[in-house]
Amino acid sequence: MRSGGPRWLRAVLLGAVVSSCGNSRTPLVVYSPHGKDLLQYYEQAFEKGHPDVDIQWVDMGSQDVLDRLRSERANPQADVWFGAPAETFARAANEGLLAPYRPSWSATLPVESHDSKDLWYGTYLTPE
Repeated sequence: MRSGGPRWLRAVLLGAVVSSCGNSRTPLVVYSPHGKDLLQYYEQAFEKGHPDVDIQWVDMGSQDVLDRLRSERANPQADVWFGAPAETFARAANEGLLAPYRPSWSATLPVESHDSKDLWYGTYLTPE
């Protein structure tokens, strides 16, 4: 089941972006395991609608993201974490590494596709 790909990303990224000042582009640092091709696709789609934002991807595996968030706990560098298994997000939530965010479309998702405290939202379910 897909939940909107670029629409989901736009909502999450938009919620994480602070208002831009002047003509400068606001950097948005996103940690993701999705690979260069998919990340370029999302970047082009998002920046087309939000030209004042400059997405800066840091491409690494889900466990690497979790380890990095642990090491950056006192000084977070990422604005958004996009992509991981629910279990990995749950570990990060239990460790206090995530901040709550509730997108406008959150009520449309199945219970198993998001955290009850709005700490993470799934983008799709992998068939078993």
